[in-house]
Amino acid sequence: MKLAALVTQIALAAVLSLAACTLAAPARAAGAPAPAANARPAQSAQRNRQFQKAEALYLSGRLQQAATAFAELTRSYPDDARIWFKYGNTLTKLTNYDEAATAYEKAVTLDPSQGNAPLNLALVRLFQAQQALDAAQARFAPEAPEHAQAQTLQRQIQTLLGGPQPAAAAH
Repeated sequence: MKLAALVTQIALAAVLSLAACTLAAPARAAGAPAPAANARPAQSAQRNRQFQKAEALYLSGRLQQAATAFAELTRSYPDDARIWFKYGNTLTKLTNYDEAATAYEKAVTLDPSQGNAPLNLALVRLFQAQQALDAAQARFAPEAPEHAQAQTLQRQIQTLLGGPQPAAAAH
């Protein structure tokens, strides 16, 4: 793995950690249905225990196990934006950007008032663009104008993500 890519992934992890720390339980969107009056407290307690277990796996760095736990939670509680958001964070740390984007999109759909999911979705889209540009650069000859265009776009994305600039650009 290139050093710049590693540093960029570390920067993303830091951003996601900040977003995760500042995320409160999502507010219910206007017009969204209130929780069912007959929802059993035992079900709510079970959901909280499962969520806390998945969160503990995430925080301890056991990301693959956390992803499995959050995936199970999304199947059991498909209308919980908080679960989808945390699932997206876990997938992002695993560099599974396509599935992370899907999870963030679901979180945004379920709770449009929450700002962290669209922010993280934007970051994931930048990482996806970075991957596509890596592939483009590998396919073009170094002297091709498309190669230079891909390099320029890579530098712009690295600037947006706060990653280091290539050594040739540093003065």
